[in-house]
Amino acid sequence: MGYRIAPRTMLAAAAMLLAGCATVAAQSQPAPAALQTAEQPELIATILGSGSPEYRTERANASVLIRYGDTRILVDMGNGAQARLHQAQVPEETLDGLFFTHQHLDHNEEFVPIFIHALLGGRKFMVAGPTPMEAILASTLANYDADIRYRLGRIGKTMEDAEKDYTLTELKGGEDFTIGGIRVRTIRVNHSIYTVALRFDAGGRSIVISGDLVYSESLPVLARDADYLIIDSGGVIKKDGRTGPPGAPGGLRNARAHVTLDETGRMAKEANVKALVLTHFVPGENDEAATTAVLRRYFAGPVLFAHDLMEIPAREP
Repeated sequence: MGYRIAPRTMLAAAAMLLAGCATVAAQSQPAPAALQTAEQPELIATILGSGSPEYRTERANASVLIRYGDTRILVDMGNGAQARLHQAQVPEETLDGLFFTHQHLDHNEEFVPIFIHALLGGRKFMVAGPTPMEAILASTLANYDADIRYRLGRIGKTMEDAEKDYTLTELKGGEDFTIGGIRVRTIRVNHSIYTVALRFDAGGRSIVISGDLVYSESLPVLARDADYLIIDSGGVIKKDGRTGPPGAPGGLRNARAHVTLDETGRMAKEANVKALVLTHFVPGENDEAATTAVLRRYFAGPVLFAHDLMEIPAREP
């Protein structure tokens, strides 16, 4: 038996067909530039820890996560870094680099658990930091040998397998290499122990992490024209009247270890950076207006005050 299709049904079907063709055509057209750009990898820094050696629940010790596409590099691992890493939904097993600016406790305290978890993940990763990086890694492997072998055995791996998954570089300053599409450069800066600043370039953006330092002629060289300079807060001014400039009465820092605001402003100006991000804060409420006013003697760009889990640049709401 044949079926007769009513004219209205035919018209409806034709309309649906035309709508479908229009949808397919629209999907085949290039996406608007804004949408295409949004899909491209973006270099992002997440401040995992913005505090100082003093323990505080609201500010973990120094730690910054650098991301570009699927590449993740963790810079410094002070107390609280591992918890913040998980709050940022980044498992240790997904890290491509464990980097250090220097080997003070508030910058490397959580290296051991983060390294072991990364080792168990089976992903290739790089460990890099200034002296005594080699000794720290060697002692970690020696002290936790039985524990690491036990955990590897539970997932069907041996220590010999795991040793193929990481590389070690003891940074001197002056290195220039690429990891996962991110160009990494280092330079030595002045601090109480051997310290390097790190620069990350990818996707047309540049982010520099100074580490702890006093005025260093080398930093503006590394940070030249960078988009963001994440720097030791040093001379930050507090709301309770304390002032940060080292050596001043009531000062918060040792003059041989941390920058003054004037030094920060000078280095930002000399580097011609686009934005400053102050971090590594001691306890007490920051007087952002007073601190910024001092920096304005030298630097006219944005001044940002870091907090834990802050993203740079900030995501659109």
